[in-house]
Amino acid sequence: MEPAVRRPMLTAAALTTAGALALTPITVTTDMHALDLSPATVSTQAVQLTDAWSDLLNNTVGNVVQLGALFIGLNSTFPLPNPVFIAPVATQLVLNPLIYAADLVTGHGADIPAEILSHINNVVTLGQAIVSDVIPAIGKQIQTPFLALQLAIDSVATATNKLVALLEAPAVFLDAALNSQFGLIGVNGPIAVPIIIRNLLASAIAATPPTIVLPFKKASGAAAKTVAPKAAAVSAPSGTASSARSKPKAPSSSTRKATSAKTGTKSGAHSKRG
Repeated sequence: MEPAVRRPMLTAAALTTAGALALTPITVTTDMHALDLSPATVSTQAVQLTDAWSDLLNNTVGNVVQLGALFIGLNSTFPLPNPVFIAPVATQLVLNPLIYAADLVTGHGADIPAEILSHINNVVTLGQAIVSDVIPAIGKQIQTPFLALQLAIDSVATATNKLVALLEAPAVFLDAALNSQFGLIGVNGPIAVPIIIRNLLASAIAATPPTIVLPFKKASGAAAKTVAPKAAAVSAPSGTASSARSKPKAPSSSTRKATSAKTGTKSGAHSKRG
């Protein structure tokens, strides 16, 4: 009797469980939205991930190119005074005595003391700028890695999708640590600032070469100036000479009288002799 009683009870329990499952609302769709697994969301997050790493790549390449231009003196804001970019300050210290010697030869020796004084003033001004601008920049350069780490942590904390944010966090950190204004390769970073100081110092002590005019240029100019008046002077007398030469061809009346007088005297003398 007991097995027969248990079977109806198990059947009733199974039916009760099935009815409960049938009446329970399905919440699978809500959980999927909570995980952001829809196709549109996944594609958008993939684009965001690609943008984070592509920004890092683009900014890094751009800053490296700018550093290269700054180093070889092609930066328009901080150019070099001479094309030698390996040691421009030492090169300028070697060139300055040669330029001063050229000043003495060309008669500009009186300008040398004023030029040296100008160099000293430029170096003093550069030193003041280093104290007022570069020292605070060094402090910001030291803070940059910590600020980049905080930025990466905040990007993960505020993201709706933690997995994608974790994948983007290294790119966020590296981009800020490398390419920000005071980052490693930034415009005011620890690599760019010494190069800027080097370029400014080379420009501060650069002497201006004198303007040298070669002698043959002066001679050619003088020859051109002297030849032109001679041509004019020759052309003017040529007319008078031609006119003077043409006058004897037509004898004047006075000469005719003189010749007639001479012929008369000659004829008289012949008559007397006869």
